[in-house]
Amino acid sequence: MAGIVVRWVPIVNRSLLALAAGAPYAVLGAPMAAILFGIARNWPMTAVAIATTVGAAALQLPLFRRATAPAGTALRFLSANLRYGRAEAEPVVRYAEEGADIVALQELTPAALVRLEAAGLDRVFPYRALRVMDEPGGVGLWSRYPISDVRIDDGFWLGMLAADVQLPEAPAATRVMTVHLSAPWPDPLQGWRDDLARLADTLLKAAEASTGPVLLAGDLNATPDMREFRRLLRQGYQDAGAQAGAGVVRTHPADIVAPPVFAVDHILTRGYVATSVRTLQVPGSDHRALLAQLVAG
Repeated sequence: MAGIVVRWVPIVNRSLLALAAGAPYAVLGAPMAAILFGIARNWPMTAVAIATTVGAAALQLPLFRRATAPAGTALRFLSANLRYGRAEAEPVVRYAEEGADIVALQELTPAALVRLEAAGLDRVFPYRALRVMDEPGGVGLWSRYPISDVRIDDGFWLGMLAADVQLPEAPAATRVMTVHLSAPWPDPLQGWRDDLARLADTLLKAAEASTGPVLLAGDLNATPDMREFRRLLRQGYQDAGAQAGAGVVRTHPADIVAPPVFAVDHILTRGYVATSVRTLQVPGSDHRALLAQLVAG
């Protein structure tokens, strides 16, 4: 039950953080608990376990229901965290060339940029906007289509970059943002809370100012079960993974033998509907990349 209740509780300490991060796994034991309590004829606890099971199903099942796609302009969006710039450039470039129209990269260092250029990213993506920095603060956008009105927001702990991308035949430019938010551990928890609050305000301002769609991609260091993350989903913003019916899209950590555990990387849409979202292995990174197929409308 705690794994459900924590969804509506502000994350003000790391105990709540751990509970929210583990919520998708904590509720998995509820059906088995209901059976065991039933065998033991402990009816009050059986009722609690059944209620928890029903509540968890009500929260999780919508994540597997795909939204209806409009008949609009298609766009392919790739986002990847390069892990201090150490990720291999060639797979990122290959994913981009084969399946993306816009690429958003986080933890973009000067050395990583040199490798990406050498691997040919600029050949297919001639338009770019960069905030290159050492260690985790760098971010960058690459596009097949013209970029304008580039803005850098240094108010975040790490990197934030926004630009307009004009797609062919689209009536208005798409505002595209990429961001890397502070981690709630080992960094100060308040820094993470401040970043998420600032991002919520940034998204609302972008929605008010833009005449076209808005997209955001990045390492948000927050999962869908965290109240602070869901506060981003206002003013028409949607999580691409939920739109596509992809369930919980786990991306981190990607450098272990087991599959990734946490869904901390996200693509948010406003004015687009995601028809598919999948993760891609990036050698050298501790995050899986996200590749979304989007349709405007």
